[in-house]
Amino acid sequence: MPFTTPNLIEEGIAIPSRVQTESFVIRPLEVTDAEADYNAVMESREQIVNTFGPDHPWPPADLTLEQNRIDLAWHQKEHQRRDSFTFSVHDLDTDTEFGCLYIQPSQLETYDAAVYYWVSETARRYEIVEEITACIREWIADDWPLANVIYPGRDLSWNDWETRKSK
Repeated sequence: MPFTTPNLIEEGIAIPSRVQTESFVIRPLEVTDAEADYNAVMESREQIVNTFGPDHPWPPADLTLEQNRIDLAWHQKEHQRRDSFTFSVHDLDTDTEFGCLYIQPSQLETYDAAVYYWVSETARRYEIVEEITACIREWIADDWPLANVIYPGRDLSWNDWETRKSK
């Protein structure tokens, strides 16, 4: 490898691989999900543009399927390296993606990890947003080997997040 990064979760510690409900499954995002992910992102772009902060450029309006495929390959590699973990929230019966979940190193020392997620317009139409949100929070709290996580922009305002990061 040309560079090394610290593992978010150390080798030898089990990483939860999936959680399933009656409505959806949360499983690792893979490059083979590129088309379904791209469709969900572009359909929901206006609602998810602030997922990583008010000034974050993702997802750009001109995102292409090929650029998305590259992003997913990178996320898949991060997962393999244990640097960070990206999961797809998928319909059980179709190739429809309902959203994504990102578990990343925190930029604040007081937290083990920062958790970000977005849900698609399709999930809103199916009226499962609250179910997805509750499942994510319960899964992280109950199954992940992380003692203290933060949901930036949700549990802590973006302004407070940025203020704390700059200290």
